[in-house]
Amino acid sequence: MKKYIAILMCLIMLLSLFSCDKNSITDNYTEDKSETEYKHTTSDVPIQKAPADYSKILNMYRNIIEILPNYVDSKKTMDNYCAELGIVDEKEKELFKKLFGSTFDFKKSPPYKLSCGYATKDLNGDGVDELVLLNNEYYIIAIFSYADGKPILLGNYMTRGSCWIDGDGLLHENSSNGADHSANAIYKIANYGKELELLVEYGTNGHNRIEDVSYPVYYKLVDGEKAVITEDEYRNLDTKYSKYLGSIAGAEATEKYSGLTFTSLYVYTEAEIAMKMYEAALKNESKVYDTDIEKYNYLKDCKTPYNGLPLYKLESMRYVYMDVDGDSINELVIDCGDTLILRYYKGTVYVYPFTFRDMYQLNTDGSFSWNYTGQNFEYGEKQLAFDGSELKTTELWHIVNDGEPNAEYYIADKQVTKEEILKYIEDNPKTKIEFSPLDVSWKKTISLEKALEIAAEYWYNCYGIKVGDKDSETGFPYAILPKYNDNDNDNDNANYCIALAWLVEGSHYSTLEMIEIDAFTGEIIVPNYEPDGKG
Repeated sequence: MKKYIAILMCLIMLLSLFSCDKNSITDNYTEDKSETEYKHTTSDVPIQKAPADYSKILNMYRNIIEILPNYVDSKKTMDNYCAELGIVDEKEKELFKKLFGSTFDFKKSPPYKLSCGYATKDLNGDGVDELVLLNNEYYIIAIFSYADGKPILLGNYMTRGSCWIDGDGLLHENSSNGADHSANAIYKIANYGKELELLVEYGTNGHNRIEDVSYPVYYKLVDGEKAVITEDEYRNLDTKYSKYLGSIAGAEATEKYSGLTFTSLYVYTEAEIAMKMYEAALKNESKVYDTDIEKYNYLKDCKTPYNGLPLYKLESMRYVYMDVDGDSINELVIDCGDTLILRYYKGTVYVYPFTFRDMYQLNTDGSFSWNYTGQNFEYGEKQLAFDGSELKTTELWHIVNDGEPNAEYYIADKQVTKEEILKYIEDNPKTKIEFSPLDVSWKKTISLEKALEIAAEYWYNCYGIKVGDKDSETGFPYAILPKYNDNDNDNDNANYCIALAWLVEGSHYSTLEMIEIDAFTGEIIVPNYEPDGKG
């Protein structure tokens, strides 16, 4: 009997040892009929001796952001910048260059200092926070883990691909290495944050040409090798795994599912942010939300409400900064014949247009005069106010049929006598605001040569190919399409239209991709365009 008791005690001790191992982590996945779902699970969390210290990474990232706007026109190399910043270690130099390259796409983004930041979260359940560099729209730039007392770069994105993070801390990546090479992959953070473990990968791997027709080659990674699969198999995998693999939808998915919270790299008051956003809008560095058409637009493309002219076509404008609603945050008021009021609210600049009759005099307290001609001549004063992003105005007073026997007088919504309204106006004097000339550079358009340079850089970053001209024997040629005409008065959004193409037979060109270059900002616009094989 004692022998059996001893055996039983040994078994209990062994089970206890296995279940209480502090270094044991089990990463697994469960599969149901509809979808394979990978999850990080832990039998126990290892003791973290010291918190993750990412301060050096964040300082390096701030330096990159400071350099970024001047880099295009600078003759300095990355090595020059590293030397100035005291970065001498070769691995740190390599990291600096990788982060710089991943952030470069944001050099013209809405003021980039405000949009760049980070988030920290334990993505794999090992008790140690990872660091995610991202912007305020949740586009991921890089992901770091912390192991062996130092940060480890798990991945950097944006230049040739994108990444999003799901609710289980898994990384969904897509990347491109040329027009016919792409990869969609899912990774988990493994080995206590020291590495990524690939769970699934599939994509395109070049093309086959059959009777002068090009067909993509589809693959799935099996035991580390690319196994050819059919297009139907590829589509099924795409449906199953890549619901948010596109950069825009991926960013939205990260914000919705990952549990990450964006933190800005810089600390500003709301009033300071508002001023920086207005300055960026005036420089065409960021878009504003035009409440008249309910869409985002560059300020230069916003139209005067009466004549419908875009601002960049106006010869002169005036402006003033003032707090029209008493919330201690300035608004930007532009006199363009009509009046545009720009207001910052929760990361967005909203534009509220008024015709010259809706607002013909704005006062320092946020009140304004209006008048209407028609069957009944009316005029009066209203007070500006806002409820969130919604414009609210309250009526102070107004007069109908002034000077006529049937004239009516109102204070707020209450009808009063003529004597009462004159006394009210006398007791509430107003001070008209003074505008200053607004000097903007919207007339300076980007040359066609510069637009072609921008297009060539874009295609090289996307596909790794060099672009020549139509008669080039090396690299892909481009074609300039008849979209932009500087003398076209009806062309409110002047863009250069450039197509990436290749020579198929003789002088026939097949279009791979078409993009537009904003002739004022240099912004790249990729239209909803499906290549049809016609040049």
